[in-house]
Amino acid sequence: MAHTSIVYLPELLEQILHFLAIDKSLYPTLFVSRLWYRCGASILWRRIELKGEEAEDRTRLERFLKIVPGGGRKPVYSSKLTYLKISHYRLLSNKKIKGIVHTFQNIIHLDFEGSTDCIGKTLKLIAKYPNLEYLNISTSRGVLGKNDIGLTATANSCHKLEYLNISGHTEFSEISICNVIRSCPRLRQLELSYCEITDITIEEIARSCLNLKYLNLSGCYKISKEAIDQLVSLNSDIQAIYANL
Repeated sequence: MAHTSIVYLPELLEQILHFLAIDKSLYPTLFVSRLWYRCGASILWRRIELKGEEAEDRTRLERFLKIVPGGGRKPVYSSKLTYLKISHYRLLSNKKIKGIVHTFQNIIHLDFEGSTDCIGKTLKLIAKYPNLEYLNISTSRGVLGKNDIGLTATANSCHKLEYLNISGHTEFSEISICNVIRSCPRLRQLELSYCEITDITIEEIARSCLNLKYLNLSGCYKISKEAIDQLVSLNSDIQAIYANL
C-alpha cells in the first residue's frame, strides 16, 4: 500500500532559512522568489542588531530609522520583531524611540547601550513594554543631578525583566534602584557599574533577587566587602564582580 505525505513548502522553507539566518547568509535569498522573500523577510525581522560606531552598520541603522513612522501605517513585518539592538548611536532621539515603541510592540529584548541621553523620557517610553525580559541602557557618560521618573516607570511596568543593565547612570537615586530590583524578582543578571549605591542596595538584592546569577558592581566604591560577603553567603550561585574594597 502506497504511503503519501504532504509537505507544506513554506513551513519547510522557513526551517531551512532559519539556519541561513544563524550563519548570517539569509539576506541574498530574499531575491530568489516571492515565496523565498515572504519566508525570509519574516525571519530577518525577528532580530535586528545595529551598531552606530561602525560605518557599514551606521548606514543600515539610519535606513532602519527612516522606516520607523511617528504613527500611522506600520511595516508589514513589524509584529515579528522581538530583538532590537541599537548601540553607540548618539542621534537616537526620543522621537525615534517613541516611533519604535509604537511600531514594534512585541519586543522582549531591547539594547540601547550608549545610545540614550535623556534617559528619563526614554525609560517612560520603554515602560510600555510589559513583557520586556532584557534591557540595556548602559552609558559611559555620567549624568549630573537626579532623575528617577523613568526608572520608576520601569519598576511599575516591566516585572518580567531577567537582565537589567543601568551601568553609568549616576542620576538614579538608590531608592529608585532598590524599587526596580524589588519589582523584578526574575532578575538573573544585574549590571550596576558606577551607580550611586551603598550596602542598602546589596541588602535589597539579597532579599529580592533569589534567581540572580551575575552581579556587576564595578566602580561602586560606597559598598562594603562585608555586604558582598553576606550576599554571596546567602546565594552561593551569584558571581559578583566588584572593585577592590
